Amino acid sequence: MPRTAVLCALTAAVMVALLLPATPGARAAVARRPAAPQALVFDEEFNSPSWGRRGAVWAESTVAYPDGGRADRNDAKLDQLEPAAMRISHGALQVTATARTAHGPWRTGLLSTEPYGSGAAGGNGFQLRTGDYAQVRLKLPGRQDGGGHGAWPGLWTWRDGNEVDLMEWHSETPDIIEFANHSEGADTFAFVHSPLVGFGKWINVAVRFNADDVSWYVGDDTHSLRLAQSDRTGVGPDWHAYLIANLSVSAQPGRFPVSTRPITLLIDRIRVYR
Repeated sequence: MPRTAVLCALTAAVMVALLLPATPGARAAVARRPAAPQALVFDEEFNSPSWGRRGAVWAESTVAYPDGGRADRNDAKLDQLEPAAMRISHGALQVTATARTAHGPWRTGLLSTEPYGSGAAGGNGFQLRTGDYAQVRLKLPGRQDGGGHGAWPGLWTWRDGNEVDLMEWHSETPDIIEFANHSEGADTFAFVHSPLVGFGKWINVAVRFNADDVSWYVGDDTHSLRLAQSDRTGVGPDWHAYLIANLSVSAQPGRFPVSTRPITLLIDRIRVYR
């Protein structure tokens, strides 16, 4: 999320990949379907809230947000992080962004495994590592949320700038899912068209974090995971970073919300295998 906002806005029109079967030349060495996972090392089913207190899985803030851990104006976000924006609903994390005026600030939510405030505010310290395989199931915001503009959900990692975006999505381009790797000096992007991605849709995303390649897979509840992007760059042998899930509201030009209708994101589960 940090550092990607301006570049994403400028290059989305030209850096688009189609979610089609991998071409033999470009992706011959990358599996079209993810390899079988190994041991389950992180399993968040969101059956009960576990954030904001010592010993909790999640913290409600992150040092990736430089404005006191609660906002990030430098990255074109209207976010004002508030724990009350998050709740458990029918076995899923529900994050609801609300505002008095369309151009914010918007009260919204974020969860991070980073031990914020030395762990007093939660965060169990779990970090993704080289070789890990992560899966997430989530429901994207609806067509009317924010007037169809401004919604910017993401699953990503952060530790001293080591960011890999498992996924990002902007409601102005509802059929495009975004992937990025900013780990250890890497700087790769992909903007992938997919009929599986759109307003109010449940999607499944999986990512394999190899030393020399990061591979992203996309599916839904009726289509199995298929390769969407392989960056042939990877995260290096010693990479590790905290996991973050959040709903941002965009302040990028052309992406401001056009109404104060609440924006809602649902995350059903997050799993990591090692």
